[in-house]
Amino acid sequence: MNKMIIYSSKYGTTEKYAKELGTKKKIPVYSNQEIPDTLLQTDEIIFIGAIYMGKISGFEKFAKKYYSLASKLTVISVGMYNPKRKSNYKDIEKSVKASLQKANFLLEDIFYLQGRLDLEQLRFKDKILVNALYKGSKKKSTSELNENEMDIIEAYESSSELDLSELDSILEKI
Repeated sequence: MNKMIIYSSKYGTTEKYAKELGTKKKIPVYSNQEIPDTLLQTDEIIFIGAIYMGKISGFEKFAKKYYSLASKLTVISVGMYNPKRKSNYKDIEKSVKASLQKANFLLEDIFYLQGRLDLEQLRFKDKILVNALYKGSKKKSTSELNENEMDIIEAYESSSELDLSELDSILEKI
């Protein structure tokens, strides 16, 4: 069975996950900007995209363009919010399934990974949005914060490196 990894990455975190997964599983990796024609003969596609505005970046466009493919599809989302919290991925799951309603893909699974926030890399518009979310959250007392606001504060204040070991649980299933 031939597989291919397609990723959509704005700031590099998703690209790092995609390349690490490709290396460990010996699967070719391509940006959604450079999808080769061989995709049309691929049995299984793994799409990895960052979450922006509640949707997986590039996924809807990908699903529309390749709607006629009957390949198996695994989707991996990368976001700032805690991926282990079920409430954080229900909307992503709904969005993925809505994008696939008119497509022939056979959805295998959806996975969720923790992203990393690098403030220096953010584009102006994204920086304004993240700063506003952070400042709004910091104005609240700890007891007033919801879980997503705590995630925003942690991501904003953290300078930790990307933990590629988060892929380990997915590696077993792909």
